[in-house]
Amino acid sequence: MIHLLAEARDLARETVEIEGADHRHLFRARRLKVGDRVRLVDGRGAARWSIVDQVTARRAVLRVEGAAPVFEPARRVALFVSAVRPERAAWLVEKATELGLRELRWFVSERTSRSLPERALERQRRVAKSALEQSGGSWLPKITAPVPLEEVEIGAGSVALHPGAATPFMVVAGSAEAVVVGPEGGFSEREIEELAARGAVTAHLGARVLRTETAAVAALAVALNGTS
Repeated sequence: MIHLLAEARDLARETVEIEGADHRHLFRARRLKVGDRVRLVDGRGAARWSIVDQVTARRAVLRVEGAAPVFEPARRVALFVSAVRPERAAWLVEKATELGLRELRWFVSERTSRSLPERALERQRRVAKSALEQSGGSWLPKITAPVPLEEVEIGAGSVALHPGAATPFMVVAGSAEAVVVGPEGGFSEREIEELAARGAVTAHLGARVLRTETAAVAALAVALNGTS
């Protein structure tokens, strides 16, 4: 099954024109031909079938048909993550998109040693598009530039991962709407108090010390199962 991210307005049309990078990928790399089926998604949870109607060297036309399955988890969970190195950030984006991430908000905390340049964010968005099409999802996560932790909209329904917490993450995973993951050095005591004051609960993933991006993907996988 071939999946393609399209504009929301394209799903309401009778035909969609494909050019540029998407054309090269579908009709040169994947070697699609007239009559082949393509599942179109809009990145916001909608999907429709389409059929390849015309193909030229630089352009193709897809005929849009009926609704297609969305292949999305029943729950929507966001990640708020302390900024990591660009290559590790891209890995997190890829795996989290494959799982069904709602959105990813990077932040900078007291123990965060770096931010993310705009070119790294642009790469992450390309990685997310590719991961969505590869995995067959229909929701493209929004990815935002790092802001101070104080500016992240954290409230009730948020779970902050903290090694010193008394509660296992599995206990609260089913009610988590957002998972807040700090730097590898952990949140400061002041930040833990601030998160609690804003309505977040703290929980731990176990005794092992995990990298920020590994903890984020592991927590997302558990939270999407809604197992509390």
